[in-house]
Amino acid sequence: MEQRTFQIDDQWCMIHYAEQPSGFAVLIIGDRGHFVEQGSSFWLQHPGRLRILEHLKGYGYTLFSSNFYGANWGSVKSVELATKLYDKFMKSEIANDKIHILAEGTGALVAFELMKKLGSKIRSVVLKNPCLSLKWQLEKEKENKLFYKKVLYEVAEAFEIDYTESESFISNSEAMPNLTDTPVQIIHVLNSFQKGQAALYRRLQRYNKNVRLAYLLPEKRYKIPYIINKFYKEHETYL
Repeated sequence: MEQRTFQIDDQWCMIHYAEQPSGFAVLIIGDRGHFVEQGSSFWLQHPGRLRILEHLKGYGYTLFSSNFYGANWGSVKSVELATKLYDKFMKSEIANDKIHILAEGTGALVAFELMKKLGSKIRSVVLKNPCLSLKWQLEKEKENKLFYKKVLYEVAEAFEIDYTESESFISNSEAMPNLTDTPVQIIHVLNSFQKGQAALYRRLQRYNKNVRLAYLLPEKRYKIPYIINKFYKEHETYL
């Protein structure tokens, strides 16, 4: 059995099994276009993500994920679902209870909240092209009115507020994440680099010495699974 799917709160979840499991597990939290459905997922259908998935499975990792309500923008209910998924995974699978996280884009917003909720249960975190805050993302999207409105609608739906309240809700949100001392590796592919993002990363490093940065040119994407695996292995010296 390579993977199995099940539901929590009407959201499809999926577990990917390694042929020779190492006992370590990775929670995948995708970007706003991420999905998990019965028998399939974005990571199974996208060639680049599938390579990362297969690479980590090859090193014995059991990977698990959820649909997380689609474009959730770090909503309370998506974080609660992630916590339920962790609990269910630990009850049904044989794995070390200290997990790794792999989050992409807006999935980082869920990861930041999970780092607070699960604390020492999170061994390390890899963030690929992360969205660092709702406030920063809204400023970025202002350049494109169509996407700007789309973000406002998605945030309203995710946080169950009126569309007219979205702008003020985002404006009052945190400008930067308050990280714990969990080790974090940021991987940024430079073709999606945004003005001011490097400064945000450096600011994040000033407040958390456990944050590492890796910038990759698009043609070097093949290095991503190797960077992830190396970082995870560095934080498996303790049980």
